[in-house]
Amino acid sequence: MSQRYRALKSDQLISHKLDSMTVLYQMASGVTHMIADPVPAILGVMSDDAMSANEIAVRLSEDFDLETDADVTEIVLARLDELQQLGLVERV
Repeated sequence: MSQRYRALKSDQLISHKLDSMTVLYQMASGVTHMIADPVPAILGVMSDDAMSANEIAVRLSEDFDLETDADVTEIVLARLDELQQLGLVERV
């Protein structure tokens, strides 16, 4: 079984889009993060669901008309690892 991740609930974050960047304020920690694509899309796809990197890649591929392949999954997995280090997603 592949590792699953869950994003922080939307009521724990304040989000504001600034041109090509998105600013996320994490209310519990008081930390502000500046994120760029594809991170906002990944968090949007996850919503409140626990998902694997492959499931996220499939949804992103459907939403953005991409081919689902190992490259998309690897990119998503790398971003999930970064988001986990920032405290924006957790492994479940």
